[in-house]
Amino acid sequence: MSLNTHLKLVSPAAIIVMMMWALCYPLIKLSLPFAPVMLTAFLRAILAGCVIVLIAHLTNRPFPKGCRLWAYITTIGLTATSLGLWGMFYAGSLIDPGLATVITNTQPLIAGILGWYFLKERMTTVPFIGTVIGFIGIVIISLNSPAHSEKQILLGIGFVLMASAGVAVSNVLLKKIAGQVDVLFAMGFQLLIGAIPLGVLAYYTTSPDSINWKMDYTLILLALALFGTALPFILWFWLMQQAPLFKLNVYNFLTPLFGIYLGHTYFSESLTTIQWLGATLIIIAIFLVTVINGKTKPQH
Repeated sequence: MSLNTHLKLVSPAAIIVMMMWALCYPLIKLSLPFAPVMLTAFLRAILAGCVIVLIAHLTNRPFPKGCRLWAYITTIGLTATSLGLWGMFYAGSLIDPGLATVITNTQPLIAGILGWYFLKERMTTVPFIGTVIGFIGIVIISLNSPAHSEKQILLGIGFVLMASAGVAVSNVLLKKIAGQVDVLFAMGFQLLIGAIPLGVLAYYTTSPDSINWKMDYTLILLALALFGTALPFILWFWLMQQAPLFKLNVYNFLTPLFGIYLGHTYFSESLTTIQWLGATLIIIAIFLVTVINGKTKPQH
């Protein structure tokens, strides 16, 4: 396949990834009557990981070799899957899906702060302003919750930010090994490794008997594992081999828009005027950090 063909596939593939990620919080919300959140998170990671590894094995993909690559895969599993799904699922049980999707896409803002602090990357004016605006938006949403649910809202936002931090760290690591390891084995094993802490947490906090194995739950779990995890993870890793990370982060701008639409349309989610202001500030911040800053990045 030619380079031009690869580049033409980047945009539609990235948009598909964002749409599938936007479905996660609504699906988590739908799963709550059937099973505890950590059991669903564990089953989602295990099922997605097994499917991906099986496909890799059946198609004779090259098996990852070397301690360095396995160290990266393990760390990605602990950040993207363990930390990411832990935060995502608990947040999904505490706050509405549209709002959760907006806040979780502060990941580019968190990645910018991590890069500035740990990698000594200089934060220019535009991303700095965007980061400040984004966190002002989060504060506005946090402080404008009803008194009886304020603790729940704040806890939910905390879990969302934890998930976003995990994803931000894993994206940096993924970019470092892109092109050095088979995408299917890397994604499959990081999910299986990351599922271990989730399984331990589920074992000590829930009981397998608490799952209500109805067809609705099975379909929700399959959708979360395959369309909310396996396929977008594979596509995202492939995209990292085709385009710079700052260009891919531009598409994060779309996910909160999808999330708000799904929350409003299918869950009758309604935000207060002030919460809309907070959500709007977050979306503007993501736009500044990803779209505007991406256009001003020097081309090499």
